[in-house]
Amino acid sequence: MVSSTASRKEITVLGTTVEYFVGGTGDTSLLFLHGAGGNSGWQKYHEELSKRYTVYVPSQAGFNGTERPDWVYTITDMAHFNLQLVNALGLSNYILMGSSMGGWISSEMASMDDSNIQSLILIDAAGIKPEKGEIAEIFMCSAQTRLEQRFYDPSQVENYEAYTRELTPDEVFTEHSNREMASRLCWRPYLHNWSLPFYLKKITTPTLIVWGKNDAIIPVECGSLFQANITNSTLKIIANCGHSPAIEKPNEFMETVNKFLSN
Repeated sequence: MVSSTASRKEITVLGTTVEYFVGGTGDTSLLFLHGAGGNSGWQKYHEELSKRYTVYVPSQAGFNGTERPDWVYTITDMAHFNLQLVNALGLSNYILMGSSMGGWISSEMASMDDSNIQSLILIDAAGIKPEKGEIAEIFMCSAQTRLEQRFYDPSQVENYEAYTRELTPDEVFTEHSNREMASRLCWRPYLHNWSLPFYLKKITTPTLIVWGKNDAIIPVECGSLFQANITNSTLKIIANCGHSPAIEKPNEFMETVNKFLSN
């Protein structure tokens, strides 16, 4: 977690205690939803975003410091839960941004009701089955393999050693628990929803789709499939970049996001 003015807070949603980080004082709120690996805390790109927006980074249900509701078994369940989180936080006319699994959840939330969403940003989102390639195996492989899949060129990643260091016992427990919850949500069918392309056609919110051209987890063709099914959407492909553009190509990522939101 980077040094910042962000703070960790808790809120109760449908009887579940939700952990979240919040920072910034902008008039517009931005809700960021993490991927299957869980909440990594307040990151450098959150800090950059907080210069313009009030940024909320929750640990989603069953991940990190947020309790696991008995009824949340699918991504659609999680989308319903998060819409209640939005209400509990009092967010209005907000920006919704999600990465990987978080992008999938964000897209389902928007398809349910996007009347309160000012802009939607999907980053290398899961949820659509590719027509040509395959979604990589991320649950039944080693941490080293997952790391190799995540970044195209580790030399581009600031403080890469933070991703390769040995975890503490508490971190190992959290990482295992997060993978268990992600498997519960994403295993069958594997990291996609057959119905999602049809859901997406309901979205009218201006949408930015950002994808690393060299994503080894979810192929870039999925970005094109999201764009084809969301009417008012723009696809930005970032060259020489893997599954996490906000980390591997932070400057290009922020330029892309700021240009989109300024319009």
